[in-house]
Amino acid sequence: MILAPAAEQAPSEGGAAALDLRVELSKELSALVDISPLGLAISIGFVLGLAAIIGLAGPALVRLAWRLGFDRKRRLGLAGSAMRLLGLLIGIAGVLRPLFNKAPFIGVSSLVVLAALATLIAPMQLRNLASGLALSTRSRLREGDLVTIGEFEGTVRDIGLLRVALRTAAGGQTHIPAADFDRLAVTVGSRRAAVPVEAAVHVGPGFDERRLEGLRRALWLCVFRRAGTELVLAYEPTTGQLEVRMDTWARTSVTEVEAHVRELVLARTRPRPLEGGDEADSDGEGDGEGEEVEEA
Repeated sequence: MILAPAAEQAPSEGGAAALDLRVELSKELSALVDISPLGLAISIGFVLGLAAIIGLAGPALVRLAWRLGFDRKRRLGLAGSAMRLLGLLIGIAGVLRPLFNKAPFIGVSSLVVLAALATLIAPMQLRNLASGLALSTRSRLREGDLVTIGEFEGTVRDIGLLRVALRTAAGGQTHIPAADFDRLAVTVGSRRAAVPVEAAVHVGPGFDERRLEGLRRALWLCVFRRAGTELVLAYEPTTGQLEVRMDTWARTSVTEVEAHVRELVLARTRPRPLEGGDEADSDGEGDGEGEEVEEA
């Protein structure tokens, strides 16, 4: 009796899928090996440089426009945040593009693994990024608002993707994580309620404490100073430089307010000649002894 040869068993669907996956991975790995390291480095470096220029130059141009007195309602802040986000997306896409072109399956798998690792390793940064994207719409606050969050109070200077920079009454800067604006109670003043103003004037040496106090009183009563905010005067005797920092409520150009502050400082620090040949102090009161006026 002659037996017929047994028919070959067809591979199962799972085995065929595994075989196809191994073949695809082998092809993608071979394609990655063929990538030129120098060309890859040049491509990634160019894209990262372009992303850095877009992400940094955009907000810098917006702040320059504000410094020059344009966009008094701070509407360009949204454009600055959009440039930051665009730079971030260009940088990520530029790094992943060679990988996705040569090995799409490995690229997608790597991206999923990296996202999972980021969720486990840096969850706070992801929360800051999500909150920063929500704040970048300027629907809750914008640059120039007077904000109280937790124990901090100051004027919003910059809204980043991860942090918000506040200018305190003492003149320093405090960086608050963006996630804290969702976690803590936030009090926001009226729109454009407080705008930081800084002015530096050379008054020369010999500016004593009495004149400094008189100037402080004049600036404290200045119509452009926002009530409830601090006034900072810093005088350097060695250089004769006087710096003024305060917050203003004015909707006019910040440069106009700074010019007014400089004129006020110069008016209060310039000696005034009297009829008797003495010079009055800058606050309008004589010092009792007086100073002789130099003869021409």
